Amino acid sequence: MQSTYTLLLAGAVLLTACEKKDRYPDKPNTQPEEKPFVYDFVQSADKAQQALNTQFWSVNEQYYNQNNDGHTGFNYWWNAHALDVLVDGYVRTNDAAYVTKMNALYDGMYKKNGNKWTNNFYDDMEWMALACLRAYAATNDAKFKTLAESLWTTIKGGWTTVNGGGIMWEKNSPASKNACSNGPAIILAVRLYKLNGKQDDLDWAKKIYTWQRANLVEAARGIVWDGFGNFNEGMVLTYNQGTWLGGALELYTITNDEQMRKDAIRTANYIMNDPVKFSPKGILKGENTGDGGLFKGIFIRYFVQLIQLGKLDDYARGQYLQYLQRNGESLVRYATLQPDNVFQPNWNALPTTNKLDCSVQLSGLMLLEAINELKRAGILK
Repeated sequence: MQSTYTLLLAGAVLLTACEKKDRYPDKPNTQPEEKPFVYDFVQSADKAQQALNTQFWSVNEQYYNQNNDGHTGFNYWWNAHALDVLVDGYVRTNDAAYVTKMNALYDGMYKKNGNKWTNNFYDDMEWMALACLRAYAATNDAKFKTLAESLWTTIKGGWTTVNGGGIMWEKNSPASKNACSNGPAIILAVRLYKLNGKQDDLDWAKKIYTWQRANLVEAARGIVWDGFGNFNEGMVLTYNQGTWLGGALELYTITNDEQMRKDAIRTANYIMNDPVKFSPKGILKGENTGDGGLFKGIFIRYFVQLIQLGKLDDYARGQYLQYLQRNGESLVRYATLQPDNVFQPNWNALPTTNKLDCSVQLSGLMLLEAINELKRAGILK
């Protein structure tokens, strides 16, 4: 009787012990803790610059191909922005290899464009002139300054009285008074004024600004229409918003006209805070590949200059920096295909292929280099 009791007691203890062990395991059956993602924007920019030059560069003809899948098409204005991005890399690293590439691109573009710099599109020449002014500021190479000034002379010839003024988009289309050919012209005119001190350049900037504000900018929201008389909401493109706020900002730095600063801020605020059209989930919208692949990178370039020069209050500055950081983190974490280091047109989705347009790569690089610029300045932590 006693031994039976002892066996029952031992079994109960064993059962209790097993139940306790199951209920309170020594090693909980949980998923391993995910390590926090580490953002290294310098390394990301370095790798993306390398990808630009290994995957898109035409070694024989010295320009950037349309894509990394065998399309060797030459896009003048894409290559103008490539020069801008090379300047970004040089300013960040002080690596002379960037200057070598800038000079090679300068020669290659000239040859590929028929041994001339002008073409039928005024915005193309404006992008090149703006990139050349930055290249001149970075290298002190006079050829860049000379070209910018020469192109500006041609660009001014695009102003006509059709539609009350404005610079044409295309030489053979007198009515093509578009935002893409007027916003950058304002920026160019002011920067040339800052460089050379010619009153005529400042007068041009004010004239173009006044015309664009009256004809291409919606007062209620501050958005910029694509062209004169074109009120198509589907053609409200990010780069036009960027160059408009960039032009208003450049003029403000000379005139101290508070209305110009407010114009820049109003447009920037609308783009940043519109959760449907422009910034779904707080990420600047994608505008596909081709030319559209470049659009939002251009917006970012001038948005960053607003942070630097716009005399923002602490709240606005904080909101802008948070927006920029969110976009950069999304690009690096979710929209960069490894190990190729190429980008998705949408900055919140992984590329489904490593065959992409150069425009998309340039746009992502503009974002990464912009973040690094603000970090070097101590503006972004």
